[in-house]
Amino acid sequence: MIIKSIDRWTSKAAGRVPLRTVLIVPFVLQILGTVGIVGYLSFRNSQRAVNDLASQLMNEVGDRVKQNLQVYVETPHIINKNKLNMIKMGYLNMTEMDAWEKFLWHQVQLYPYINFTAVANAKGEYRSGERMSNGDLMMNIAGTKVNNDFISYHTNELGDRTSVAAMTKGDFDPRTWFWYQNAVKAGKPTWSDVFISILEPTLLISGTEPVYNPQGNELQGVVHTALRLDHVGDFLNSLKIGKTGQAFIIERNGTLLATSTAEKPFRIEPDKTRKLIRAEDSSNLLTKATAQYLFSNLQKSNQIQLPQQVNFIVNGKQQFVKILPFQDGNGLDWLIVVVVPEADFTERIDANNRMTIMLCLAALGLAIITGILTARWVTKPILRLNTAAKDIAKGDWEKTIEVKRSDELGELAKSFNSMAEQLQESFTNLEQRVAERTTELVKAKEAAEVANQAKSTFLANMSHELRTPLNAILGFSQIISRQKTLTPEQRENIGIIMRSGEHLLTLINNILDLSKIEAGRTALNEKSFDLHRLLNDLEDMFYLKADDKNLQLVFEVHPNVPQYICTDEVKLRQILINLLNNALKFTQEGGVSVRVSLDNSNWQSVAQKTTSDNGGKIKIYFEVEDTGSGIAPEELENLFAAFVQTKTGKDSQEGTGLGLVISQQFVQLMGGKISVNSVINQGTIFKFYVQAQVVDSAEVPTYKSSRQVIGLAPNQPCYRILIVDDKALNRQLLVKLLNPLGFALREACNGEEAIAIWEKWEPHLIWMDMRMPVMDGYTATKHIKATTKGQATAIIAVTASVFEEERTVVLSAGCDDFLRKPFREAEIFEIMNRHIGVRYIYEDRSEDSPSLSEVTNHVLTANDLENIPKPLLANLKQAIISIDLDSAISIIAEISQYNPSVASSIKHYMENFEYEKILDVLTAG
Repeated sequence: MIIKSIDRWTSKAAGRVPLRTVLIVPFVLQILGTVGIVGYLSFRNSQRAVNDLASQLMNEVGDRVKQNLQVYVETPHIINKNKLNMIKMGYLNMTEMDAWEKFLWHQVQLYPYINFTAVANAKGEYRSGERMSNGDLMMNIAGTKVNNDFISYHTNELGDRTSVAAMTKGDFDPRTWFWYQNAVKAGKPTWSDVFISILEPTLLISGTEPVYNPQGNELQGVVHTALRLDHVGDFLNSLKIGKTGQAFIIERNGTLLATSTAEKPFRIEPDKTRKLIRAEDSSNLLTKATAQYLFSNLQKSNQIQLPQQVNFIVNGKQQFVKILPFQDGNGLDWLIVVVVPEADFTERIDANNRMTIMLCLAALGLAIITGILTARWVTKPILRLNTAAKDIAKGDWEKTIEVKRSDELGELAKSFNSMAEQLQESFTNLEQRVAERTTELVKAKEAAEVANQAKSTFLANMSHELRTPLNAILGFSQIISRQKTLTPEQRENIGIIMRSGEHLLTLINNILDLSKIEAGRTALNEKSFDLHRLLNDLEDMFYLKADDKNLQLVFEVHPNVPQYICTDEVKLRQILINLLNNALKFTQEGGVSVRVSLDNSNWQSVAQKTTSDNGGKIKIYFEVEDTGSGIAPEELENLFAAFVQTKTGKDSQEGTGLGLVISQQFVQLMGGKISVNSVINQGTIFKFYVQAQVVDSAEVPTYKSSRQVIGLAPNQPCYRILIVDDKALNRQLLVKLLNPLGFALREACNGEEAIAIWEKWEPHLIWMDMRMPVMDGYTATKHIKATTKGQATAIIAVTASVFEEERTVVLSAGCDDFLRKPFREAEIFEIMNRHIGVRYIYEDRSEDSPSLSEVTNHVLTANDLENIPKPLLANLKQAIISIDLDSAISIIAEISQYNPSVASSIKHYMENFEYEKILDVLTAG
């Protein structure tokens, strides 16, 4: 509409405004627009450059501070661990305190960031080695042996005490000091509060850890190491943070710990007392303003768990601020703040902006002058050419123009005259030729429709005639195969007949599908179903085929793909089967990937938007990619034609050339499109989408197992099962499933509760949800599996994720297996059987068998073969190695006379083709 309005306005203006004006005004407007956009973009780019540069600088400074701080705060706990190691190895103990003096003296020499390192025993004795700011090394003593006085000694080059440097009389019992009591209360490595040194004005923080006897039930004392925080301030001061930027570290409550400025993080009052200060009370204006903004405009400081970047204004000037939380795992919880004024970056950028604006204005003036002169020179010949074109449009074919110029306009005039002559000649015969061609096309179309209808009718009739006797062949073949009197050779022949018949039936079904499509008789049979279960079934179906060819088969389903949808499940399954069959058939190395999502970012050739407007349906996108031989470009054009095969397909001597054309027709029937991209010797990727309606899970038929577990087999321990999930309904589902069978069950709603129950109850197996509040399943699993006792507990991850990468992450956390939600009842019982050996009693639905039958324990061990004659086991081993299955079945029948349970287990392994497990057990026995 806008373009049409402009055209109408231009047409009206052309009748009233001189052509020269019409040419000049739009040109000037374009230049003005261009200059304006350039100026605006220049300003915006400069702003973006400032923001990016400031962000990079703050990130770099923050990372350096965080890395340095991480190393710095580890030092006290490393020193404390050294003390504990000396105790464990018997070199020192907590009763002979004098023996500690030289060790402490050497420790304080090794670590320059340490103010002092000390030990205090449960009897009130205290020793510490201390480094003063001037480099002097002191030895401090307190406790009952010196009447609870605090005495500092000078030391010589060997670490021996020499003269008394200072003595403070009073009740200096280290057991009453705050760092001692904090360590005893925590019962593990921890930190003291920040405090100011007694001997000299410096800010300190202490790492402490209690010392217990080897049995762990008696407190022997506390080891203690104090850090000098002024070294952190020296490091911050060494950093170059722009011109006037700064960095400081604060506690969550706002207490200032260190800063890159010359300011001390404490104040000495007139009465000589020393007092910690808050960042909001800092004497540095930028530090003070930044802290006030953080604590008044952001969330509470204890809620800042991730790095944040904010901007604020101080005295009309913008400041960039980066906040990085810092924790060390031992209770330390600080905030690193980096602030950079915008003015540090904008001086040169402002000069560049002014230069850019001046150049744009100069270019604008020059362009306007050039446009006026050019328009004046072009106007006259263009107007004459325009007049002649209007005459020809009215049918005046003999109209020509004369332009006495040899430039491009002169050549244009000659071409215009030639075109007028050709148009006059072409239009003379055009109408007759169009009528003749239209008649030919109508006849060709009628002939093609008749031929196509005849072909479709023939294929449909022949497919029906062939299916009728073929179904009888397959049906009677199955009946004959059930007869027990058949010889092995007869069974093999019947198997060949059945497999050949099934293959022939598949080919006939493809032909019938094609005939129905072409005859227009194929319709959608929409129903609600579980899309995730369909994809899982296809993965299971093609897994063995891929494994036989040593190929990797990967299914990736994006989390935004709905689980329950309504569309034609049978046709969708057939499309995927056809594409997977082709991918595995023509791939010899690498693998095949199936991706499902609602994202159409890679689908410009197929569709332009993700969500359809057709009745609220959505579009679901599928990709089947292989690393096979690929398809030549000249073959892609006819790839979806019926009975057409590529050169690779003909060489393989397999298929009919119907799979892709049927898949294409099914995709179109389901409201979608399909495309293909291929590179020779690199692989092929098929992309298609279908339309579907999202439905509720209640509309999907419930999956029912063919064999239902009704109890636990006798002579088993009482299995303890822990169910961990933050959702009560999820826990209740497993409780209702397992409780009637006789399992001992307990529940937990988060990882912390699960760890507490595990430590006291020691369950055999844990069903662990991976995403929970308080503590997730990953952390809880790592904690349990880090212990020797935890290695004996089977942990099964239960997650709603369907990403293959999720399986890797879960297993790397220590889980023994992986189960997707929603799960099947049979999967629950099978995993418990596989990991802890639970045996079940199943409902027997056969008419000739008892109502209940006990399932054999599939976990066969060498101890189960003790009562079986050795010659019988040797014969069984030889029969399996020789692939003599008839002999193996006879030997298993003999084994059942000695132990029916063992014979049933061996038979189960053979039925599932697990011959290697049988040989492993026979060899171990």
